[in-house]
Amino acid sequence: MIVTLLGPACASPDLVPIGAAGVTFAPDADERALWTAAEKEEAALAARTRRYDDPVLEEYLARLLAGVVPDTVRAAGPPLTLVVVRDPTLNAFAMPNGTIYVHTGLLSRLENEAQVATILARELTHLVHRHALARERDRTRPPALPPAARALVLGPTASAIVGLGLPLAAVAAIDGYGRAREREADAGAVDGLVRAGYDPEAAPRAFERLRADASDRGALETFLLGSPGFLSERLQTTRRLARDRRAAAAALRGAVGDSDVFELRMRPLVRENANEDVRAGRFTIAQRQLDRVLAATPGDAMAHLYYGELRRLMSQRARDAAVARQSLALAEASYDKAADLDPSLAEPHRQLGFLYYQRRDYARASAAFTRYLELRPDAPDAERIKAYLTELARP
Repeated sequence: MIVTLLGPACASPDLVPIGAAGVTFAPDADERALWTAAEKEEAALAARTRRYDDPVLEEYLARLLAGVVPDTVRAAGPPLTLVVVRDPTLNAFAMPNGTIYVHTGLLSRLENEAQVATILARELTHLVHRHALARERDRTRPPALPPAARALVLGPTASAIVGLGLPLAAVAAIDGYGRAREREADAGAVDGLVRAGYDPEAAPRAFERLRADASDRGALETFLLGSPGFLSERLQTTRRLARDRRAAAAALRGAVGDSDVFELRMRPLVRENANEDVRAGRFTIAQRQLDRVLAATPGDAMAHLYYGELRRLMSQRARDAAVARQSLALAEASYDKAADLDPSLAEPHRQLGFLYYQRRDYARASAAFTRYLELRPDAPDAERIKAYLTELARP
C-alpha cells in the first residue's frame, strides 16, 4: 500500500522538514545512503517477521494516515508504506525511507480511530522531520544501548532487530531520537489530529490506553511504546499540547471517528492478536481481547477456538489440580462451541482429540482425529495424527 507523503507544517530545529513551505525536496547523498540502508533492513525484517495481511484494514489505516497530513503542502519525499506486523508487543516506528511499521499488539489496545491516527501522526513526524538523518549526523550522541541488554525475553520483531543487528530499526523502535525530538513527534501527533478534524484529547487518551495494562505485559515489551516511563512522558506532553490547542479545536470536541467502522475493521485483528498473546503466555491480556471480540460477535468460531487454547494452556500452568481440571473442562467447551459454530473448521477437532486422548477416552479421541483429517487431509501434521489413529485402532 503506497500513500503520497506530504510534509507537516511545524519545523525541525535540526533539518528542514520534507516538503516545508512548498520547497522541492532533494535528499543529500548521506540521506540517500540512509534510505538504501533502510531498504536492506526492511528486507531482513520481512524475512524474519510475519505481516498481518488484511487489505481492507490496510485501506482503512491508509485513510487515517492521509487525514493527518496537511493539505497545504505538496507531495514530496519518498512514498509512504504502511506495514502491519503480527506481533503482540506495543510498537510503531518509521524507517527513514518512508515505511511505517505498526504492531497488531499496539492496534489491539486502542479504542477509536482518533487514537490510531495519533500513533500514525507521531511516526509520520519522525519521518518528515528526518529524525533518523539528524541523529546520524549528531556525532556527539553516544551509541545506542544494545537492545539485548534491556530484555532477556524478546518478541518476534525485537528478536529480528536484535538478532540481525539492524541499527536504524533499533534506534526508531527501541532507543529513540532523544527527548527533544520525541516531544517534537508528540506535537506533530496533536497537530495532525486537529488537522484531520479529531479531538486533540485523543492523543493523551491513546497513551493512557497503552500504559493501562503495563502490569500484565511482563518482560516481553522491549520497545519505546512498551515502556511505562516513556508512555508517561508522552501522556504528560500530549495532555499539555491538547490543552493548548483546545481553542483552535473547540468545534471538534468529541470527534473520535466512526466507532462502528473502527470496531468492524479492528475486530479480526484483536482476535488474532489475542492468539499471539496466548502463545506468549500473556493470558490476562489475551482474555481481555477475546472478551472484547465475543461481546460484539458471540458467534465468532475462531475466538472460541482461541479461548480453548487459552484455557488449555492455563490448565498446564495451574498448580492446583482442581483448577487444572476446571480449565480443561472450559477448554473442551470452547472447542465444542467453535466446532458447532463452524462445522468446516478443523482445528477444534484436533484439539479435542488430544484432550480425549489424555483422558484415555480413546473412542472419542479417534472420532475427533478422524474428523480433523476429513476436514483437512493435507494438514501439515496429518502423518502424526494418522499414527495416533493407528495406535487407537489396536485392540
